[in-house]
Amino acid sequence: MNLPYFLRQRTDIIRLFYDKGRVPFEQLKRDIEDEVRPWEPPPFNPDYDTGEPPFVEEWMQAEQTRELVGMLAVSLLSDTLKLYFNELEKEIGFEFNDTKTRQTLFKQGFVEAYRQILEHVTGNEFVTCQVRFDVIEQVVLARNDFSHNDNFLSMQTRHNAKTLEKHRNPFFVAPPVSGDEMPAEWRFMEIEVSRENLMAAIDEVEKLADWVQSKDRTISEWREMRRQQSHDDRS
Repeated sequence: MNLPYFLRQRTDIIRLFYDKGRVPFEQLKRDIEDEVRPWEPPPFNPDYDTGEPPFVEEWMQAEQTRELVGMLAVSLLSDTLKLYFNELEKEIGFEFNDTKTRQTLFKQGFVEAYRQILEHVTGNEFVTCQVRFDVIEQVVLARNDFSHNDNFLSMQTRHNAKTLEKHRNPFFVAPPVSGDEMPAEWRFMEIEVSRENLMAAIDEVEKLADWVQSKDRTISEWREMRRQQSHDDRS
């Protein structure tokens, strides 16, 4: 099966979803800022003057929804990656001797587990794999943090402590702004999915699929070797 082809069927949709999904909310924010009808400021009333810009709540809702599109795109990419690895395992024909061995390997996370499997199967050729597995792993970690967000007061998702301990400079994070005095450890806690970083993460996933496909002959030889060993063991 041409796994890269089917993977791109999904990643193309994720790109489109991110680019088009944020448009209406970005437009709503601009309309509020530009006071486009029906977002004209109400007549001044000193009895109800809060000191805040008009329609600030609607603006914040649009901003949070816009950010949700990014988190949903990351979640879709993470799910696509997992489906890809599941199909790849079938293609390789990789089997574990016992359940405990598999559990121990996958306790490190499925990205690291499959990285080790690929390294084992391709042997010395694995050095040619220039994929950033740290970025791919953070796709999954960001998705998990989003899915298990326990902050009832906000839709904003934060990196958990284990993620920040392993990835001191997280990939999905808001860039610093001029004059920002917020400590880096605080700023790094909040997950933000910029277009640049999402597209870069998708590129890494596609690069991995392409590299694995290029090693089809090596994988086939490994599979045949395992089949022969199994036959010899039974004889």
